Parts: sequence; C-alpha cells; structure tokens
Amino acid sequence: MLWPNKQLESLCTVFTDGDWIESKSQSAEGIRLIQTGNVGEGNFKDRRDKSRFISEETFSDLKCCEIFEGDCLVSRLPDPVGRSCILPKTDDRMITAVDCTILRFKKDELIPEFFNYFSQSNLYLNKVESLTSGATRKRISRKNLGLVDIPTPPIPEQKRIVAILDQAFADIDRACELTERNLKNARELFESYLQQVFSLRGEGWIEAELFDHIKFIDYRGRTPKKTDSGLRLITAKNVRMGYLKREPEEFVAPDSYDDWMTRGIPKKGDVLFTTEAPLANVTQLDTDDKVVFAQRIITMQPDRTVLDCDFLKYLLMSQPIQQKIHEKGTGATATGIKASLLKKIPIEFPSDISEQRKHASILDMLNGEIKSMEDTYQKKLTALEELKKSILQKAFSGELTQSHNNSQQGATA
Repeated sequence: MLWPNKQLESLCTVFTDGDWIESKSQSAEGIRLIQTGNVGEGNFKDRRDKSRFISEETFSDLKCCEIFEGDCLVSRLPDPVGRSCILPKTDDRMITAVDCTILRFKKDELIPEFFNYFSQSNLYLNKVESLTSGATRKRISRKNLGLVDIPTPPIPEQKRIVAILDQAFADIDRACELTERNLKNARELFESYLQQVFSLRGEGWIEAELFDHIKFIDYRGRTPKKTDSGLRLITAKNVRMGYLKREPEEFVAPDSYDDWMTRGIPKKGDVLFTTEAPLANVTQLDTDDKVVFAQRIITMQPDRTVLDCDFLKYLLMSQPIQQKIHEKGTGATATGIKASLLKKIPIEFPSDISEQRKHASILDMLNGEIKSMEDTYQKKLTALEELKKSILQKAFSGELTQSHNNSQQGATA
C-alpha cells in the first residue's frame, strides 16, 4: 500500500528548536526546562529529581517558546539521534532546550501518536542517520530534520494503526514485566539466603581480618596497552556482582604479561574485587589461562585449607561486609577503598571448611539460576525489541492494517 510521503516540517504548524538557556539563567523553581535527557525512544522520561527551571522574568526576557501537552519533542542529539516523545499532561509550565525540536502537527494531516511510533522505526532512524553530521558526537540540524519524509495515510487510517500498535506494544510490555518479575523473585530468594547465612551464624565460627588468611594482589599503575588480539584483559567493567562478564572483550600483547603480573600470578577460582567505580563488586576468575588485570582490581588468594574461595566470594557479597567496606570508602567524586583499609575489614566464617562449601554450594545453585534467568531475560528482551521493529516495519508499509482487516473478515465469515 503506497501512502504519500511529506517532509516533516511541512506537516507542522510549529517546527522550531527550543531555547538556549545558560546555567546563569536557571533557577530553583518556576517554569520547567525539558531537556534531551527527558526524551526517550517513544516515551517521556520525567526525571523530576533532576529538573531545572527558569523564572517568569527570564521567560519573558528571553522570549521563550512555551510547550504544551500533546506537542512532540525530537532530540537532535544521540542516542539515537531523532528519537521522539509526546509531552504528557503535567502540572508545570514548560519550555525545552535548544537541542530539542518542537513539533506541533497540522491536525488534518498527522496525529502525534502516529509520528511517535514512526520515529521508532528503522525506516525513520536510518533516514535521520543519513542526515547527521559530527565527527565525535552525531547530531542532526533542524533544517535536515525537516527534510525527513513521513508517510501520511488518511487520519482514520493513522488512528487505526496507532490502536493496533498500542495493543501490540502493551502485550509485549506485559511479557517483559512478567519475565522481570520472575527475575526479581529469584534475586530476592538469593539475597534472603545470603542474608540468612551471614547474619544467623552458628557455633564454630571464627573471627579474623581479611588479610589474616588471604594474599592480596593489587594491580596498580598504568594499564597495559590494548591490542586487537592477545591475552584477555579484565577490567573493572568485567567484574559484576557474582559473575565475570565477557564484554567488553579487550586484549593486551602477550609480552605485557611478565611485566604486569609480577605482583602475583592469578589462579582459577581466585576472588576478584573492584576497589572503585563501582566499589566492591565481587566475583571469581573463571579460567586457568593467562589473563591480565587492569587497575582498580584486587585479586584475593585465600589459604584454601582455611577459607574456601567460593565461600569468600559470597562472604564479600553479603550485606554486612558490603556495608563495612563502603563505610571505609573514600573519595569526593568516585568512592573507592585503599587496600590497606580493605585488609583490616573484620570477617567471620565457619572454621569447618566443609560447612563453608555446603553454604557456597547452595548459593552457587541459586546464583546460577539467576544468571540463567538473566541470560534468558536479555534474550527475550532482544527478541521482543526485534518483534517491535518488525511490527513497526509492517505498520508503515501498510501490511499491518491489511492483515488486521483479513483476520477480521475471517472471523466474521
């Protein structure tokens, strides 16, 4: 089905950028300034706690353009460039920033909801991408944005397409919410058992400081030069709470190993700990292969006759120990902990290593279920996102309403 295409600007009664508002012109209250961070991919992100405002006097002096419920805002900055949202009803008077373009459509040519869905389609995003500029940070000019072709079926057809998409996207969102709820329940079960183990300690538990039974290997100084292939480089970004993430996958030259790993050779099962950004993420090394560590990671090698590696990982993940670590954290902008302070953190653990392993085994099972559910959840999210794109592709080629008509005719036959 072929619909006429019209350039975006020609479909608007208002097509203008927001206002240039310098920091010195902002105030603690007044007329709210909506920014690119409020523009999601088809949705408005309120972020009221980060809101900025200008006074009525500044509004008048700068001759600002007020925006209203039902207006579309398009971000001319990433990510992605050209994303759109519809301004909802709020209790504020509002303006928007200069990197947002305000769209107020001609009512007899385009409804905001139709454009908002179209702005999420690959057809639109690819066209916008072709019109962007900028070496380091992509953006699209208002002039080029106005040149983007928009399909314009009759208004009744637009409304039918929006109604079908509303239902389809609502069903997809419910599927996401159900999966996320199951994942949340699994995490809560894990946290409950973890809390139980380390708060309801039984007989035979002993007290120590971390350094008493653990060798610390602190990888400070420069990070080895990265290469396209070679030895695996593990950075703080790879160390997640309870598991080692493969991405980002980075490498260093093999000849970096001897120079960099002189402080100690890591072994499979060693506990990895991030000293900042983020502080106190804990996992274990998952390989016997040679690897290289970047800064902000400490490797802990416990005396394995006294302290089980798996148990140590969960001990460091527990809320009481995490709290102690964060209380010792320092730094004005990024909180971190010095190795000298970390070593002094008091810990308690069963003297019987078989009891340690029993607790660790149960936690391993629960943690494995969570990891499996997270993998499934991410795959489902990816599949559902692809489904959305497929539905949008059909919607703006005319296939969606055609197939909807056929199914309705079949139901009444």
